Amino acid sequence: MPKQEVERWFKKVEQKLGHAQHVEDKISKGKYLFRSCLGKLVDEATQAMKEVHAEGNFSGGLVVNDPSIIAVNLLTPEEVGVTNFRDEIFQYLMGDAVESIGVWGMGGIGKTTIMKDVHNRLLKESKFRKLIWVTVSQVFDIRKLQKDIASQLERNLSDDESTIVCAGKLSEMLKGQMRYVLILDDVWRSFSLEDVGILEPTTNNGCKLVLTTRSERVVESMGFKKVKVPCFSMEEAMNLFLSKVGQDMLPNPILESLMKLAVSECDGLPLAVVTLAGCMRGKSDPRMWENAIDELRGSIRSIHDMEEKVYGCLKFSYDRLQGIDQDCLLYCALYPEDH
Repeated sequence: MPKQEVERWFKKVEQKLGHAQHVEDKISKGKYLFRSCLGKLVDEATQAMKEVHAEGNFSGGLVVNDPSIIAVNLLTPEEVGVTNFRDEIFQYLMGDAVESIGVWGMGGIGKTTIMKDVHNRLLKESKFRKLIWVTVSQVFDIRKLQKDIASQLERNLSDDESTIVCAGKLSEMLKGQMRYVLILDDVWRSFSLEDVGILEPTTNNGCKLVLTTRSERVVESMGFKKVKVPCFSMEEAMNLFLSKVGQDMLPNPILESLMKLAVSECDGLPLAVVTLAGCMRGKSDPRMWENAIDELRGSIRSIHDMEEKVYGCLKFSYDRLQGIDQDCLLYCALYPEDH
């Protein structure tokens, strides 16, 4: 769509051309008897055309941005920890050596947060025309995935057509985009890109594909470049914890020591750290912290799987809710994921 100033310029050009044509018509009909009068009229018309030509230098472009290119920033929490992994993924996407990336790590480790941050950084670059974000979730539905991707392209796929036909149509839609990044968040099982209609990213088409998953096996079976997101270091976990619970407790050396003990029980899991901070925010009584540490240890003592330990911290948070709040949480938990 042309910019308004460009449209105004076109109208001005049409007016000047009309005037020039009018002068030409009069000359051809011999209505100007004196050459001096004729020369002045031609000079004026020529100068007017030069001026309007000079005004047609639009350094900012002739059209407004294509709506299909525009994307929005995704909401992300404050950046704390795993910065090097954000940079690694970003560099892979900006470079030409890697087309498909699989970001994997246990639940609650921050994979989605990392990719949201990378997505927002890509918005500031001109390398890609389109950024597409789709959440896949645990129950894989090929038709839903096809429709979700098409929706991001502001297109529709019919429910009356088979997934095979939809795959062909989606493939054509994606070919029309070129230079896009497709981010598939929360993938639980491997699948065929061809069956969905997702183009294989290549250097020639300039496309990139990223998925996040808890399973290393998913990344391997799909042949993607593996990027593992590890747990936070103790320093990163403490920084995250303090950013949520508040720095005002640090001057108390007893509380600082107890906070470190409590955070150490989270084993570097960001979700567990944030949950703990939410429960203990504003608590300045050392005895409350000691009790919290005992409860945390009791909740996760029998859990050996690192990924399952986060549920111990969630139970710790759940036990501190009022009765009606507990009921509301349990009710909401009955809904399907990403409902």
